[in-house]
Amino acid sequence: MTFVYVFVLVVLSFCALWVWKRVGEPAAARPWRAYRAASSTEGVLAAQLAAGDITDDQYADAMAELAAKHC
Repeated sequence: MTFVYVFVLVVLSFCALWVWKRVGEPAAARPWRAYRAASSTEGVLAAQLAAGDITDDQYADAMAELAAKHC
């Protein structure tokens, strides 16, 4: 039983070290997580909101304006 505990501890340690090395890694080093540009107006607004470029009120106003144009 002690072997199982030690084995699990070693495996978890290796996993933690493997993940820890990748924290703060630049996006260029992770091409599988490359940023995709938004392809719609709603996507652009959501990306700006997530990035903090616009406020919640600005987002809501822009979405209301888009909705009014489509009706």
